[in-house]
Amino acid sequence: MTSIGCGGMILKGNEVLLMLRKNASTYNEMWSNPGGSVEPDEEIEDAVIREISEELGVTVEIIRHLGDYEEINEGKVKSIASGYEVTIVKGIPQIMEPHKAKKLRYFKIDNLPENLAPYTKLYIEKLKLSHHNN
Repeated sequence: MTSIGCGGMILKGNEVLLMLRKNASTYNEMWSNPGGSVEPDEEIEDAVIREISEELGVTVEIIRHLGDYEEINEGKVKSIASGYEVTIVKGIPQIMEPHKAKKLRYFKIDNLPENLAPYTKLYIEKLKLSHHNN
């Protein structure tokens, strides 16, 4: 069965907020945007807001959909992750689940760590394209 994930890209000027994953079954020890699984019968945008609240302790609003990352294994879609640009409307980001994340920091969008999760790479490329065109 295909799993559905989601995530949010938080920008501050020309920097993006990323977290270093730990104890993860996939993309362990990689920098990633906050996000997680969409629950059954949950709207994807609602899941983005919930996951970021759980992981970072902040309230966000959706700005726009950036794209979908498909993980394919043996010709079948294993998972799909929908990425969104979001903005913080309340709170200061901090690690709320220290068993899942070891670091949290802003990176300049043109000076990112090497070990980026592939879905985060996709969302950042979409952000760069859209901000370059504005």
